[in-house]
Amino acid sequence: MFRFITDNTFKSFAFLKLRNNFTVTSFRSLFIGYNIPHNTQNNFSNSILRTRQNNGYSKNKYLLSRYNHDIPKVHRHCWKCSSEIDYLSIHCNRKDCGVIQSVFPNDVTYFEILGAGNKINGQLQPTYNIDSGQLRRNFLLLQQRVHPDSYSTKEDRQEYNYASQQSSLINKAYQVLRDPLSRAKYMLQLNNISISESESLQDQELLMEILDVREQLEEATNENNVKAIKNESEDKINNIIAELSQAFNSNDFYMAKELTVKLQYWYNIRNATIDWQPGKRVEIFH
Repeated sequence: MFRFITDNTFKSFAFLKLRNNFTVTSFRSLFIGYNIPHNTQNNFSNSILRTRQNNGYSKNKYLLSRYNHDIPKVHRHCWKCSSEIDYLSIHCNRKDCGVIQSVFPNDVTYFEILGAGNKINGQLQPTYNIDSGQLRRNFLLLQQRVHPDSYSTKEDRQEYNYASQQSSLINKAYQVLRDPLSRAKYMLQLNNISISESESLQDQELLMEILDVREQLEEATNENNVKAIKNESEDKINNIIAELSQAFNSNDFYMAKELTVKLQYWYNIRNATIDWQPGKRVEIFH
């Protein structure tokens, strides 16, 4: 059901509560809010304790990783009728109820919300390669179901509030996943790796290339010069996206972070070409 990863990579869908608390010896509190049978909880706890003993457990060496297809299906309850519903349900399943639900639990990913990713045993796993057309179709269908205007005349104001929250979350999920840079950052975030807006490049050769491009932009005298730089940045971006895909597919998250920082720089260059004006100072963050 759960397993330890002994290599140096982080796996997707880390079980956040446990991953950030390596000193616990009792795991009962980790299941608060989850509809998981007590015998399953006990089996999980005993399995972890045995694994720690057998593998010489170390905080720095082992990470507990959660896979959606490995754990029991988690349910929640309708806020109005208390019926048990799937944790990804937007509305109550009971025909005589059918009210819109509160936003998804915190451990539900944007990939699950928008139905994007690779399906393994019926469960969606994050993937960098997504069908952008299907992503947008899923987004529009979901927004139709939760649009606040459809709930503005409901007697119970709570439905309108939940619809507004659902709509906002779905929109945020779409904005993150539709863009290659924000999608890469999000996938790294799922694996406890963050990138700041001012993350520095470690590749000095690339840094010199960035500075050279900035100088070219500042010295450009016409839009044709700028267009050539923009086309070059687009090629760089596409190449990095292809490399990112390979890095994520092989779970090489450290390489993925390095590539994401590079992608962020080339995004800034592309934006600078869009904002270019003769004589205007070129701002490229590094």
